[in-house]
Amino acid sequence: MRALELFCGIGGFAAAVSGANVRVVGSFDQDRGALDAYRLNFTDHGARAVDLERVGGWELTAGGIDFWWLSPPCQPYCERGTRRDLEDPRARSLLNLLELFSRIPDGRLPCHLAMENVAGFVGSEAHGRLTTLLASRGYHLRERLLCPTELGVPARRPRFYLAASRGPLAPEAPPEFRPRPPLAAYLGEECPDGLLLEATVLQRFGPALPIVDPADPAAVATCFTSGYGRSLTASGSYLRCSAGVRRFSPEEIARLLHFPSGFRFPPDLPLRKRWQLVGNSLSVAAVREVLRAFPALEGAQK
Repeated sequence: MRALELFCGIGGFAAAVSGANVRVVGSFDQDRGALDAYRLNFTDHGARAVDLERVGGWELTAGGIDFWWLSPPCQPYCERGTRRDLEDPRARSLLNLLELFSRIPDGRLPCHLAMENVAGFVGSEAHGRLTTLLASRGYHLRERLLCPTELGVPARRPRFYLAASRGPLAPEAPPEFRPRPPLAAYLGEECPDGLLLEATVLQRFGPALPIVDPADPAAVATCFTSGYGRSLTASGSYLRCSAGVRRFSPEEIARLLHFPSGFRFPPDLPLRKRWQLVGNSLSVAAVREVLRAFPALEGAQK
């Protein structure tokens, strides 16, 4: 099965389909740092800089494509944002894809399509336009809200997922039960250099910070955002350690997202940029769960 990964970021979909009968033949994004990280970890996926606001239909269909994965910008639908929906300039790339999708000849449409976005996407004008278009082109749809905590992951990341197929989708089933490992199982060294919060920061903002104790077997991290490391509050959890309180490292967040153990960042990529990239990325565990809807995908659910 040949797949396109649109708004590919650092490769959450690529990680999710590793070992499946899927060949990612194109991975498109505009963020240079994301593409550098993607290419380092997925060397043969054709990752390149493409402006999806201006991409042409031929680039999305060349060679025959069976599966589209989309993770379009979430800012137009975020609860903490202005929620301008399709009036937000960052929605133009999705609008362009929908326009192209409406004009692609029937025989060149992908058999399957899936998408991830924030929960605020549900009920938006973009959501309505997307689902109406897919139904008009003969797709069966399944929509759900899913958080990795439902899959035994000690970190929250509630997201909207859509699965669409021109063939039957698999019967709906609850997520497979998985025992939840402790948060400590995802952590690196206790107090790495450069991650400790200053005492003055704790004195001023401590009560507003979601601080978790890795010794607590029930500890669950809050959702990490692209602002982690830049914004102190409403961007993710902090860890109590012997020297005080520290931030999670980007590598620890990637592990909580269930990227493979060998995943790495380019060595020259700044720490704040790494935080931004993982904060914008996907829960690999959740994507694998969503892909259970497609009977044609083999091996992606392991």
